[in-house]
Amino acid sequence: MAVVADPALLPIEHKVEEGIPLSIEDGLTLFRTGDLHTLGRLAREAKLRKSGRKVFYVLNRYINSTNVCYAGCRFCSFAADEFKERDRAIRMSADEVMAKALETGTNFNQIHIVGGHDPRQLSLDYWLPLMRRFKERLPHVQLSLFTAAEIDYMARRHRTTYPPLLGQLREAGLDNINGGGAEVFAERVRKQICPNKVTAEQWLEIHEEAHRQGIASNATLLYGTIETLEERLDHLVRLRESQDRSPGYNAFIPLAFHPDGNELSYCGWTTGLDDIRMFAVARLMLYNFDHIKAYWMIQGLKVCQVALDFGADDMDGTHGSTDEERIYHSAGTHSGQYVDDREFRRLIEEAGYEPVRRNSTYDEFAFDWKPDAEVVLA
Repeated sequence: MAVVADPALLPIEHKVEEGIPLSIEDGLTLFRTGDLHTLGRLAREAKLRKSGRKVFYVLNRYINSTNVCYAGCRFCSFAADEFKERDRAIRMSADEVMAKALETGTNFNQIHIVGGHDPRQLSLDYWLPLMRRFKERLPHVQLSLFTAAEIDYMARRHRTTYPPLLGQLREAGLDNINGGGAEVFAERVRKQICPNKVTAEQWLEIHEEAHRQGIASNATLLYGTIETLEERLDHLVRLRESQDRSPGYNAFIPLAFHPDGNELSYCGWTTGLDDIRMFAVARLMLYNFDHIKAYWMIQGLKVCQVALDFGADDMDGTHGSTDEERIYHSAGTHSGQYVDDREFRRLIEEAGYEPVRRNSTYDEFAFDWKPDAEVVLA
């Protein structure tokens, strides 16, 4: 029988085994316990019940199509004012995005694109034709595009509501909505760090409507700024309730705050222990989410490898060797830009798990799978 050093974890272990949702008070106990071994064991056992010894990764193309953004979030080091920062502003044409996606071949299963609140690019006139081109040229690739914040901004620009907008995006080939823009749901925090962005209620409404229309999504939490532990847990509970109302979230991704070059730099970096606790608590609180993702580009490969023993069952994926992630690199991430799939499999196997290649919606592929017919790139 496992030794439990902190007796406060015993009733929580019983609730987890019985499938009883954990309360915010339970979550606080998990965050504050000094018994990391039991915390890890509980999260690891919850992961094993969900996905066995599988740990997922995706062959991915990642593109930041624009960094022009007028949301004015205080934690962001990525956004550029196209008039005040002409040398830093990036806005890719549809042809440039397509060429970038195909730059290193066609053997990938997901294209992940995130930009900003760009009044010239967040337009259906830009995106619908481009999405159709992707589906025609790369029928085996799932489109993981936009955040709820971008969709809200697009809806306001087109003076429409979420259901018809999401219907048009789905018709053009949208498979998955990225989880960004959630930050922290607590109104106190949002007023201070992202007052011009989609509200928590709107973020949840967009994801739930997407699920009803057959579009999957991910969810995130930005941690390590001014939020309290109670506010982190409130965020997780709201996601859990949203999944009950409108199932469709694939994965939850904890996003560690990076402080370089933004107004919240005084908050500093998250610690390795905070990162590990965040993965474990998320796995135990979000009983109705199938996957917890340790995104290597944010916490680093070494922390993410350890996170596999603290409830995570996904390490995100490879980027094309010429891809350039700009959001976290603008804020000082110490990770590189590219890790190939052989390294992913090595790290996962070294941790004692089985690496499994996936797409956005967790269909599984052999590690050496390739498209049936190579797409002509000319």
